[in-house]
Amino acid sequence: MVQARGDKVRLLATLLAGLALAAFLALVAPGWAMAKARSVVLACNDFPPLKIEKPGADGLRGSDVDVIAEIAKRSGLELVPQFMPWNRGYAEASAGKIDGLCSCSYREDRAALFHFSRPIGHTSVGVFTRAGMMTAPIVGLGDLRGTRVGAVKGYNLEDELTEAGMPHETVGNDRLAYEMLINARFDFLYSFRAPIDFLLRDALPDKIVYREFRTSPYYLCLSKAVPDTAAMLPQIDAAIAEMERDGTFNAIQRRYGLAPMN
Repeated sequence: MVQARGDKVRLLATLLAGLALAAFLALVAPGWAMAKARSVVLACNDFPPLKIEKPGADGLRGSDVDVIAEIAKRSGLELVPQFMPWNRGYAEASAGKIDGLCSCSYREDRAALFHFSRPIGHTSVGVFTRAGMMTAPIVGLGDLRGTRVGAVKGYNLEDELTEAGMPHETVGNDRLAYEMLINARFDFLYSFRAPIDFLLRDALPDKIVYREFRTSPYYLCLSKAVPDTAAMLPQIDAAIAEMERDGTFNAIQRRYGLAPMN
């Protein structure tokens, strides 16, 4: 009888512990679900055709924005692009005020601040100039000495010109840089290719030439200052890998007249 009574006590204790655990889960589980489903805010700078802050009549939002929407659908994460100037977005993401950047290229100084996804695109860097200006071979910044060089303020390309000791003038955005090149205020514009090609699509494409210096991948970048972003990376990378396999990436690139990813 003593053993039977002990078994009943143990059973009662187990039942009470189970009820306590169930009550605890009922209280905290909604919080976990909310944390998992929270909005993940990513800073996007206006950078057509990759990121288009004000879509035109065609409704196209930019290749990177379309890629992020597809990643969100496949991963179950609520990825929310939020447009703001590059410098502000970079500062807020670095400090953990928002969750990351829609896209950024890899640099050693950024590796301490961001988790990098699998590549979501490739970017070409080089110089634009007016037809007839490229009278000698140009393969690097050193070949631009003695000319008037322009760049967009805030891009890392500005830093590259400074580090190379290359005199240059900076302007506030890609459209202004393009207009200054067209109007002969610059001899060469050191730039990412995509936004200037986008501006050239409807005007003067035969009067501007481009010389590529390099091409490199870029990534969706999550802030290391936000505690739960590291846990999101496997879901994001799995979605990207699936998009690579089934051709979704290339379909999005073609939609914007960009070169295929693979």
